[in-house]
Amino acid sequence: MKIKTEREWQKDTLLRDGDYTSVRQMLERINQWVPNNRVLADVGPDKQLRYMTAGQLYEEVMCLGDGLIDAGLSGAHIAIISENSIRYVLADICISCGVGVVTPIDAHAPEELMVTLLTKCDATAVFCGAAFLSTVKKVQSACPAVKTIITLDKKMDGVPFYEELVEKGRSLADKSVYRTLDLDLDAPAKILFTSGTTGANKGVVLTNRNLAANMQNLLDVITAAGENTSMSVLPMHHATEINTHVMARIGCGRLTYINDNMRNMMVNIKLFKPDCVTIVPMIANAFYRNIMAQAAKAGKAEKLAKGIKLCNLLKKFGIDITHKLFADVYAPFGGNLNMIVCGGSMLNPVVIKGMNDLGIRICNGYGITECGPLISMNADTLEEHLSVGKPCPSLEVKLENVDENGIGELCVKGPSVAKGYYKDPAATAEVFKADGFFNTGDSARIDDKGRIFLMGRKKNTIVLANGKNVCPEEVENVIETHLDYAQDIVVYPASLVQGKDSRDVLCVGLYIDDEEIRKDRKRIAADLAAVNALLPAYKQVEYAELPDHEYEKTSTRKIRRTQLPGVCSGEGMYIG
Repeated sequence: MKIKTEREWQKDTLLRDGDYTSVRQMLERINQWVPNNRVLADVGPDKQLRYMTAGQLYEEVMCLGDGLIDAGLSGAHIAIISENSIRYVLADICISCGVGVVTPIDAHAPEELMVTLLTKCDATAVFCGAAFLSTVKKVQSACPAVKTIITLDKKMDGVPFYEELVEKGRSLADKSVYRTLDLDLDAPAKILFTSGTTGANKGVVLTNRNLAANMQNLLDVITAAGENTSMSVLPMHHATEINTHVMARIGCGRLTYINDNMRNMMVNIKLFKPDCVTIVPMIANAFYRNIMAQAAKAGKAEKLAKGIKLCNLLKKFGIDITHKLFADVYAPFGGNLNMIVCGGSMLNPVVIKGMNDLGIRICNGYGITECGPLISMNADTLEEHLSVGKPCPSLEVKLENVDENGIGELCVKGPSVAKGYYKDPAATAEVFKADGFFNTGDSARIDDKGRIFLMGRKKNTIVLANGKNVCPEEVENVIETHLDYAQDIVVYPASLVQGKDSRDVLCVGLYIDDEEIRKDRKRIAADLAAVNALLPAYKQVEYAELPDHEYEKTSTRKIRRTQLPGVCSGEGMYIG
């Protein structure tokens, strides 16, 4: 079957009357044209799959909207603190499509941070999972503006319940307020907080127009070969998951399985049997390592290599037998997996080729919260793994302060780009320019084909004593291609103390979970020396730390660089 973009698939059906101008309009169209299509599914308390059709989704959002308005929450700023679920998606959509302003917050954030974020976004109500109710009640005592707590998944004594609001709204269907709202497309609909890894968390204000444009961006760049199912894995308080992945899937009338949390990912993927998953590169790397490790453990590594050669030969003649030949490889992933969409960091070319050899295509997306978040998508990473693709058609990009190597700060303009930060005019003026461009803070170059090549975060750039700049992500990517046994790789500046002398060096932290390899320092040193030979002298690492535990990470599995030590431990090794 021909591979086409989702826009091409939907141009004569859901997009026959033009692009979606709002998420609410998208709901109306799927309810009209594909009401019986299953669009969402998750696992119920009885461990059985629960499905929701487009028509059911539309009706429940409408009823919830009337229930929230009847409860006096019209115009309210409402936070969501919960694990992923169908109801999380519906609450997010409902609030942003006319009730008020929604702010998803990391359910596992420290209580002090929750207080800060709830205060910053002016929340007066919170939807929460029952498991987080006690935490939210503690936080509420420090947030006097929060008057209402609503549980999403379970009725708790003395607290309003999601189902009660839906039933109340259903009883008001004949005199519905929510169904007939005149939606202001440029009014704030969602506040998403940036990670705050190098400073205070900033609240990005996205409008209904921004949300619809971002959804449309994915339809322009993601490809599919007919009907398919997807699995939602990443936490929903991040811009990528609901705004881009889930919303665009619903907008195509396609089924998405909602995984509740990362701990259950491998159990649920067998149950869901998805064709596609959206994950971060670290998880894709783990998938590939586990496949190779299991083959070696079962004594099938040679057989697998021969099978890959056969499949690659047959692919040249348009014959693909990968899923049939490698059925045991696919079993842990449900048996149907054929595409992985990644984002968040650079991809390992070894993993890209390895997974492609097994019949699983890896696409690489790039985005930033302030842009909705999607900026570009590389659907052919096998051909060019370093690129994050061309920008979405609706977006305009440029580089500022370009150096002699053609590298500058990437700036983006378009309908999905936010207008600024919530109640923070100074921070807004710093990066949201008068000409409509947003300064992403990412260093990049753009080739003559219009493809974007990320060089790293500007804020992470290491400025050496000689004035040269090092993008740590660039060095990390080179190391990753040669040290496939390392789970965590992070490059950072540190002081190396030798006797009475101290000097600044480029240090690499490597977490290796295989104890035997971690103890083989000669091998690691030789591999790092080989990597150094590929790099200019000023980008070469001089010292390696080998901790026996993972580095602290964000909820999307990014290493927290602010937690890295400023001084070498003395227990690592010097790379001569």
